[in-house]
Amino acid sequence: MAAWETVLARLAALSLIIAFAAWISCLAGPSSVRAQVPPEKDAGWQSDVGGLRHFTGLRCPDMIGSFYRIKVMEGDEVSLAGCIYTGRDGITAVLRKHLEGTGRREALTFSRSYKAAGFEPIKLSGAAASGISFRTRGWTATSLCETLWYFSGTKADYTLWLSYSLPTQEAEIGPAVTAFTGSLASQN
Repeated sequence: MAAWETVLARLAALSLIIAFAAWISCLAGPSSVRAQVPPEKDAGWQSDVGGLRHFTGLRCPDMIGSFYRIKVMEGDEVSLAGCIYTGRDGITAVLRKHLEGTGRREALTFSRSYKAAGFEPIKLSGAAASGISFRTRGWTATSLCETLWYFSGTKADYTLWLSYSLPTQEAEIGPAVTAFTGSLASQN
């Protein structure tokens, strides 16, 4: 066999393999095509200047203050949409949009659930004083705290949940709440 015949035979074999793979992917049906859609789009998110925008109107910038968006959440029985952010040294923030008039109820549910789980409610100062706070880890040198704030907007309600360590991250709570409320004010 000549060299050019060997090349042609290999190209023919490669073409058959490609055709077979294409046929198999067609047999897999629409789910294989659907898997190629970015999960954000599947959950109702669209790219926006500097971030993502949900079809409900919630806009989650890539950055809010010193926090970076790490995940978007689709709506569920509690919220219309939400975003998860991470800040310095592991502070976590979850911003969620709720139906108008339901933010207070969500805050009450948060409080009841944490109390029922045995977490200690605590009173804090500064920005955390206006939220509902619980100590969720108190057996180490730093206490892990979680605080939830709810805000009523003109067309929707919002909640902001922060998880942070005291006393090491206490100074970062005020600027975080200011940054998130500023972001909400600019879109509501």
